[in-house]
Amino acid sequence: MKEINTSEFDTHVLENDGIVLVDFSATWCGPCKMQKPVLEQMEDQLEIYSVDVDQSPELAGRYNVNAVPSLMLFKGGVLKNTLVGFQAKEVILEEVEKLK
Repeated sequence: MKEINTSEFDTHVLENDGIVLVDFSATWCGPCKMQKPVLEQMEDQLEIYSVDVDQSPELAGRYNVNAVPSLMLFKGGVLKNTLVGFQAKEVILEEVEKLK
């Protein structure tokens, strides 16, 4: 899972024609640490990027990230869904399927 910053976000997420999951998280967040291995299991099925809200506060502000982890699903560069808090792999994949 590649960590991206504000300058890379447009290229990797907004200019992407496919489905992309962005994990807005923080190093100090316990549930974020639990979420990471779940997301790593899905990397072969889905394009996933991580944004550290402390390193990229303007990006977190742009998407109104008020809690971490916040998982945002984009399709064709458009935000389609946000899942807040720890999410099981099955829940995430179910939401991805709805976008296909």
